[in-house]
Amino acid sequence: MNGFHRFKRGSLPALPIYFQNQNRIIGLMFLLNIALRVFTLMEFVVRQALQLAQESLPGLYDGNPKRKTNRPSAEQMLKVFCNLTLYFLPDSTVFVTPLNHQGCFILKRKKVI
Repeated sequence: MNGFHRFKRGSLPALPIYFQNQNRIIGLMFLLNIALRVFTLMEFVVRQALQLAQESLPGLYDGNPKRKTNRPSAEQMLKVFCNLTLYFLPDSTVFVTPLNHQGCFILKRKKVI
């Protein structure tokens, strides 16, 4: 697995660990390992779907919204969903803010929608 660099300096930092209880350290590393597998799976599924459809994903780069990529990272894809808000109203209704264009594009490629 070539995603272990995320444990060092990426979005799943494992160091420094300030826990002194070994069970907590093992638990943290177990959760980080699961998160790494989820990130890797996300990237694989979306990249494979983009390759099969011969498409590229636009709008993932902050400085250049027109730039497209056919190999998006999990961090780039998750950043698209940061502005979603879930509201629980007093009358027991639930409301989610609408997805932007990139979010719909990603979910359609993952065959979620």
